[in-house]
Amino acid sequence: MQSTLCGTLYVYQGEELGMRNVPPSWDPAEYIDIESINYWKKMQSLASGDEAKLKHARNVLQIKARDHARTPVQWTSGPNAGFCKEGVKPWMRVNDDWETVNAEVQLNEDASVHRFWQDALSRRKTQKDVFVYGDFELLDEEGKKIFAYVRESEKGEKWIVVLNFSGDEVSWEIPGGVKVKSWEVGNYEAKTPSKATSGKITVRAWEGLLGRCT
Repeated sequence: MQSTLCGTLYVYQGEELGMRNVPPSWDPAEYIDIESINYWKKMQSLASGDEAKLKHARNVLQIKARDHARTPVQWTSGPNAGFCKEGVKPWMRVNDDWETVNAEVQLNEDASVHRFWQDALSRRKTQKDVFVYGDFELLDEEGKKIFAYVRESEKGEKWIVVLNFSGDEVSWEIPGGVKVKSWEVGNYEAKTPSKATSGKITVRAWEGLLGRCT
């Protein structure tokens, strides 16, 4: 979605590696943002002794904390994720998944999040007449789970984007006015998606598809 819509594309550090939020298991003491610290202190005071309310407050903290975007960038599978030398304490705890989610691992994989971003950014640059400056047409306005649209350049080059923003498998019908020539990219595998180009298609949970239209 980000690489096929107009406007300035903003990729935050670690997003191109698929770095994730810190897990709910982390103790609130791990958060170092002042807003998070003050919130937790306040809730401990207001809900002292009420385990249900404290559990809820902890859940809110885990969801809303700004520190999710501030954990050290995960460069390698080594100590401190390669962010700093072994024996040096980073300014904030490294996320628990650094051994498998890091730049070193993904640079050696054909179907990594990093490679996906590389391809998407390259496509956006070479197809800027479509994805940066082209027209936008929303498809299926009433759909609750599928966000789909068409981008078209002044010269008539047209692409379709289909995004399933749910954890459910969805059967979605390609609008009759959209003629899909081929599906070019998906986020489930490195190979070209195997989908029908007309009628109903099955869009898997959180699946994104990019197709070329005639």
